[in-house]
Amino acid sequence: MNKLIEIAEGTVSDAMPRATFRVAHRLDGHPFFTLDRLARLAATLPADQVEFNGPVAPNQDPSLTPSNGLSPEETVRRIEEAKSWMVLKNVEADPEYKELLDACLDQVAEQTDGMMGGATMRQAFIFVTSPGNVTPFHMDPELNFLLQIRGQKRMSLFDHLDRSVASAEDMELFPGKHRNLVYREDFESRAAQQHIGPGEGLFVPIFAPHWVQNGNEVSVSFSITWHTAETRHLVKLSYVNAGLRRLGFPQADAGVHPLWDKAKVAAYDVLRPTYDGARRFVGDRQKAIALFFGRKTPAIAG
Repeated sequence: MNKLIEIAEGTVSDAMPRATFRVAHRLDGHPFFTLDRLARLAATLPADQVEFNGPVAPNQDPSLTPSNGLSPEETVRRIEEAKSWMVLKNVEADPEYKELLDACLDQVAEQTDGMMGGATMRQAFIFVTSPGNVTPFHMDPELNFLLQIRGQKRMSLFDHLDRSVASAEDMELFPGKHRNLVYREDFESRAAQQHIGPGEGLFVPIFAPHWVQNGNEVSVSFSITWHTAETRHLVKLSYVNAGLRRLGFPQADAGVHPLWDKAKVAAYDVLRPTYDGARRFVGDRQKAIALFFGRKTPAIAG
């Protein structure tokens, strides 16, 4: 059987690689990614599973993101001239896309002798982008393969520990925080720039800041994300560090004090059900965030 994703032998030496690497794939030309199929998919998804907008910049303020005035289905069908960026979220809710997602990640585990196995919280996203449009500067708290199906993209990818690009505080997570980061043009000298076309893909490490410039034609990309026990530890630690920092206690980067990191994650595991209970009690996510974090108007979640 031909592999859906191909990883060159010897590429992976860690269960959670911290550096990007390129892969090949056989999803370009797949019927799940035609514009007609994606338009029909967009029309059936709940509103919270579709995000789309007009033209933006790398340093986009999420609160000022422009609308394109179209419906999700119209955005896909008119993507050539719509000057838009769109993501269809959690398409694994569709059984066909879930089967494809699982096949990709299961084959990744096989090719890495199980080193990149144990993939939990598997999710899939499809990006549909007009010629020349941008995905703003942001980071993702998951492991990710970005697979280019149609068109060309250039990704500027940064080291998550480069504090001249993003501070530890900027990189931390808390409920309601948007994934976008502050971008400056002088960052580019520190970027690893990767160009991908149909049949090519990139592994994007957890928390690695990046932004994407689309090429001169319509782009379709398939993003598959997942977690491992190690990444879940890092995400929980990020939430705790953000909370302590907001109380006035500076925090070291993950791994500097591993025993203290474990204690903080254990505290998260104890306190998270309390937050979830408060959220259910007040019946509103934003009110629960305000109760725990003292925020009146949380930012829109990415």
